[in-house]
Amino acid sequence: MAKSDNHLDLRIVVSGVEQQVRINNRESLGHAVREALRLSGNAGQPPEDWELRTEAGILLALDVRAEESGLSDGQILFLSPRAGAGG
Repeated sequence: MAKSDNHLDLRIVVSGVEQQVRINNRESLGHAVREALRLSGNAGQPPEDWELRTEAGILLALDVRAEESGLSDGQILFLSPRAGAGG
């Protein structure tokens, strides 16, 4: 069933701390990553240096719009630095 408010509420774990992130369905998952980084105090780090994964370990493309991602409200995702990034 489609939601009427056109938003997706995600729970993104950054460095072991869960951040509540709400994005518009038309925004990319990269926007969710930027917001999670901002909320966690990692705002100075570019989103492309991070990987967003599901609980099952599936890597998500950051250029995919929320409405096309197959994610659901309240879903827990994990954001971690990409191997070799920032070094």
